Amino acid sequence: VLDNLVISIITFFTSACTRCCCLLLLKTRRNSFQQAFAVLYENPSITMSLFAIQDLKVRPDIVHEYPGPGVTPGATAIVIDNGSYHCRAGWASQEEPLLCFKNVLAKPRKDRNKKDAEAAAVPTVQIGNDIVNIEAVRFQLRTQFDRNVVTHLHVQEQILDYLFERMGVDADGSVPHPVLLTECVTNPNYSRMLMAELMFECYGIPGLSYGVDSLFSYGLNSGVGSGLVVSCGYHATHVIPILNGRMVPDKVRRINLGGFNMINFMFRLLQLKYPVHVNAITLSRSEAMIHSYCSFAYDYMEALKDWALLEYYDQNVTKIQLPYNQTVTAPVLTAEQRVEKRKELSRRLVEINLRKREEKHAQDKEMLASLEAADENLDDEENLNFVLQEFELKGVDDMRKTIVTLRDRIAKTSQKMNAAQTVVQPVEEKPVLLQPPPNLTIDQWVV
Repeated sequence: VLDNLVISIITFFTSACTRCCCLLLLKTRRNSFQQAFAVLYENPSITMSLFAIQDLKVRPDIVHEYPGPGVTPGATAIVIDNGSYHCRAGWASQEEPLLCFKNVLAKPRKDRNKKDAEAAAVPTVQIGNDIVNIEAVRFQLRTQFDRNVVTHLHVQEQILDYLFERMGVDADGSVPHPVLLTECVTNPNYSRMLMAELMFECYGIPGLSYGVDSLFSYGLNSGVGSGLVVSCGYHATHVIPILNGRMVPDKVRRINLGGFNMINFMFRLLQLKYPVHVNAITLSRSEAMIHSYCSFAYDYMEALKDWALLEYYDQNVTKIQLPYNQTVTAPVLTAEQRVEKRKELSRRLVEINLRKREEKHAQDKEMLASLEAADENLDDEENLNFVLQEFELKGVDDMRKTIVTLRDRIAKTSQKMNAAQTVVQPVEEKPVLLQPPPNLTIDQWVV
């Protein structure tokens, strides 16, 4: 048994062009937690921060007007930040992107219970902000990335179709604008070749340029010729040295740890610690907790010492309230109501069985009529072969045996149906009031 409880929470922030991840490791002794809860129970006046988890509500992206303000058809470049977490796209002449959505695709399964008209109302493919409830289609999500490298070009094509459609680009099946597209650090040549082939042959763009988002951010914000870039993405983290304004490729280091690992770790940690709320704890809510309530420990060892103190814990602990839905309990039935309900269920079961028996009876009659007609006209070989093949019979002898079996079955079924319809409900007998004879009094009669 471990004497110390270690809770590791990794938080993940997104800036304009680069992503930064922060790590918060809290370590407290088990006794400290027990003392803290004892103090809180005995002193309810101690105030604690209480926050409610708000489920993210997404709105489908609109189709923007084309060409928009400051957009010159055939000249203004389209900038696409093709991240493995979010995809952002817009015009180079505008400061803010037009679109920002999760870079995933979902193919919901068709519900067989729904009618064709209702099923047609649900799109076969949902992309980005069209996915209203991502937890409902969590197992149908698809992405074009393997880690942070684009490998599934069929998914990438569908997402690009969605992107250009929502941007309003409509130019006879092509995109007459140069494109600036972000890619991962040291992207493999094969992946870049497939992406270029998709962009040029499928969309007919006039020009394509690649870049790394973190290097764009460094060049825009730092203004320093040499430095060190720590690019924390959704699936991987890169440490990129910059020397005299240029990246040193052979010194770049990659760590296979990113925002997805942090969210997944938080998700599993919460489910392990709070098994009662396992259904209420989802990946989306774990992500919201990391983005909203976690902080960065600038001095890890000092943070451990602080959180081991009861006073520091009381002042900084944060409580998060999960969405609560009051369970509606069914009303308790009385003994008479239970008896009546049981009788009603029995009556319905009898009706269902009777309906099935009638359907089977009608099918047997129809089959018997067909077989008898074929038996009477044995000279018509074409009709005979058709009947034998339809009812999967081997020959005339087999057909005649089936006719006898059907006649017996129809007779028995008719008897059962007639018996079920002629069942008379038992008449309730009224209680007879016993009275003495006219010539005797009650006392004499009782004696």
